[in-house]
Amino acid sequence: MYFPKFFRLWLFWLAVLLSGPSFAQKRDTVSKDDSVRVKSDTTKAGQIINNIKDSKVSKRLIKTITRKQSRNPGATIKSEEFFIPYEGKIIRKIIVRQVGFDKTITDTTRNIKNTISKIANKLHSNSKDWVIKDHLFIKENRPVNPYKMADNERYIRDLDFILDAKLFIVPLDHTDDSVDVIVMTRDVFSVGGSFNPSGPTKTRFRLYDVNMFGWGQRVQFTGLVDEGRNPPFGYEFQYRKNSIGGSFITATGGYTQLNTGSSYGREEEKAYYLRLERPLVSPYTELAGGLEISRNWSSNLYSVNDSVFRQYTYLVKDFWIGYNIGARSNIRDRNRHFIAIRTFDQVFTKKPLQNQETLNPIYNNRTFVLGGVTFFKQNFYTTRFIYGFGRTEDVPYGHTMSMYFGWSRELGLERPYLGFEVNKSIVDRRGHFYNVNFRGGGYNKNGLEDVSLLLSGSVFSRLFSYKNLLIRQTLGGDITYVFNQKTALPLDINAEFGLQGFNVDSLWGTKRFHINSETLVFTPLEFLGFKIAPFTYGEMAFLSPEHKGLLNSKPYFGLGGGLRTRNENLVFGTIELRFMYYPRSLPDLTNFKVRLSSNLRVKYSATFVKPPSLVQYN
Repeated sequence: MYFPKFFRLWLFWLAVLLSGPSFAQKRDTVSKDDSVRVKSDTTKAGQIINNIKDSKVSKRLIKTITRKQSRNPGATIKSEEFFIPYEGKIIRKIIVRQVGFDKTITDTTRNIKNTISKIANKLHSNSKDWVIKDHLFIKENRPVNPYKMADNERYIRDLDFILDAKLFIVPLDHTDDSVDVIVMTRDVFSVGGSFNPSGPTKTRFRLYDVNMFGWGQRVQFTGLVDEGRNPPFGYEFQYRKNSIGGSFITATGGYTQLNTGSSYGREEEKAYYLRLERPLVSPYTELAGGLEISRNWSSNLYSVNDSVFRQYTYLVKDFWIGYNIGARSNIRDRNRHFIAIRTFDQVFTKKPLQNQETLNPIYNNRTFVLGGVTFFKQNFYTTRFIYGFGRTEDVPYGHTMSMYFGWSRELGLERPYLGFEVNKSIVDRRGHFYNVNFRGGGYNKNGLEDVSLLLSGSVFSRLFSYKNLLIRQTLGGDITYVFNQKTALPLDINAEFGLQGFNVDSLWGTKRFHINSETLVFTPLEFLGFKIAPFTYGEMAFLSPEHKGLLNSKPYFGLGGGLRTRNENLVFGTIELRFMYYPRSLPDLTNFKVRLSSNLRVKYSATFVKPPSLVQYN
């Protein structure tokens, strides 16, 4: 059996990786200069606000209050650090103010003068004050909780129509036990679009406003023109509203003809869908949950022969709710226990007629009910230049341990399910970010069935400076093992745990090892507000069948590089031009690929808890 040797190899590699021999220079997380700066900034804010009447705050505050960044652009600072000196003081007033595109939120006296910011200031309407207040879970006449303040600042900053957000505490002249809080935000320019031709006769385009009228609502239209399609034009319409009535519930609804809904089948699908989501916005929040309902049906848009095309219709109903035990605990105690339950039901009202699909799990009814218990403790550092080009980013540290248990019915099999996930995130004194994740799950019917185990890890180096360049190195890897497959699919190397841009349907296995490295260089080059960052990468993957040793298989390699650019004032994501080369030839693989895309992951996002789920390994 290869499993023990397989995982011993991965653990050895992970130990070498986490030792970080190339990251030798030590640096304190918060320097003495930073501590002094925090005190001087809050004192300065207090002196200013004490001399301003409430009616003049809006005019003078933006011109005067600053919270300066550390001289080190990659400095990591605990997110609650700025609020600890005011712990326990009563919040008298919460004042919302916004910064224009020609200012930075960390220093509002600094002007940013370029064509994009000037046009954006004239065309854009800032988020309404009530929209920002709908996303506040700190309250007036309540004591300052430094951790809750930091959670709220991060939550607002993570909204797709906000570039940055800072909370400032202003001491009052006439009392020592009360303070005012200024919530300062800076929007992104909310109107955006994309135009992606993929050939002389096929073009996809998208237009959207992620903050229409400044009301925290997203309206999006996507179109596809393809001469090989019948009809040649297809579209999708989507609407989303953030934190309805201050409930932190986000609603998303839409109709699509482009196979971009909650699709599970392999044909081109049309769909109606509705999603309601309420995340656990803070460890001091009690409830989280979600609901998704969709109707999907395949549509023969490319005139495939009827004997080959799979005609089907299905309904999806997915619901979960969870309760955070200990949400009202001592403010410095961030340990929490979260319990949740989820029900998922996929029902086919019409199935494919092809005999070979009769036992395909994709085209059969699927139901599961899962309960979950999660133990977590998570805090955050703020830093810059991870995925963003200078915006404030929040990096989690702490641990999460989840256990999932329940029942599943699929292909006539009714089986109990047990799964788990353990995650550990670390930020060390030198500014490196480490993450290790171990998850697994399976069924127990006639012994263990459809079992999967996945161990993964990643390291983001501290930010290196070389002349005018900022450099960050990323290392990552994962190892996966599945056995006794009944209804679950085997492993591939096509997606998250495989090679970038790799897409080969003929490669399957039960054991997989993948490792990757990337070097990203942030340059001072800028054109119309778009900053430039070239990168290079290399990765390797092994994939072996059940009766063959993992390292006895020939590896697959992916090499390449490219360029990323982004204007942080604009809503659309990082634009990436990637060149990919695969040295090993395969019948259904092009050795060289070029891809132009908009990277949707523009922030280092983290969630406290997730809905109970079956383990995903592909």
